[in-house]
Amino acid sequence: MNCPFCDEEIKDRALVCKHCGRDLTVLRPVLDRLMTIEGRLAAMETALQTLSEHVDDVRSKAPAATAPAHHWKSVLAVVVPAILLTAALLAAHWLIIGILDLNTWILRLVSILLPLPFGFLGSRRLPTTIGVALVVAIVSVWGMLAITGTIDHVPILPQGAHDWIETGEYMISIALAYGTGHLLKGLWRSRMSAEDREASLVFEIATALAKSSAPKNETKVHAKQRAENIATWLNYLALMVTAACSIATGIGKFFPGITKLWQ
Repeated sequence: MNCPFCDEEIKDRALVCKHCGRDLTVLRPVLDRLMTIEGRLAAMETALQTLSEHVDDVRSKAPAATAPAHHWKSVLAVVVPAILLTAALLAAHWLIIGILDLNTWILRLVSILLPLPFGFLGSRRLPTTIGVALVVAIVSVWGMLAITGTIDHVPILPQGAHDWIETGEYMISIALAYGTGHLLKGLWRSRMSAEDREASLVFEIATALAKSSAPKNETKVHAKQRAENIATWLNYLALMVTAACSIATGIGKFFPGITKLWQ
């Protein structure tokens, strides 16, 4: 311990400081009490440190134990809507063509409108969205061909290059309609949350464009604002292009005006 008067080191049980000669008899009970409290505080700090390390260890192990459950929930959140959308498209085809015998362009229009809400409510990840859109488009169109072939007793596979092109365009229109819903969701979330906006791929592209065209001595605030403006225009542009392509490939051939614009 150190002497309370001269701050020199002395023995813990000393009654007189050997450096300054001060009498420590009166202060001894107080010093002993302080040393006891200091020992208890040190023990409490050690216990708290041990408890904190134990809690961190438990937290680090908890996600690994629950990861499979979260993984399956994420998979089901993607698979179930995809199955429902495919079933809805097949049911629409069977009702419009097989039961009501309506014009084909009505089915094409419904096939564009149905994927929109599913794309809006689907996954936030772009690769997952693209995969779901392609799978749904392929499975649903081949299912429609099977239904038509069964009802009309015609070959299920397209006959000739024209039929194959038309089938491919129909698949593309459904996939693009799903993608349009995804873009609508991204545009909506970007307006609702700055964190979602800055985490999007569009914002990263906009930031790169803003940096490449930045004037000299541009502040970070102005650069961020310019990137946000570019991202907004990119979102609108992607949305319009995707929607236009979906309409053109889906029902363009039924309306000469749209077909001429597409060409």
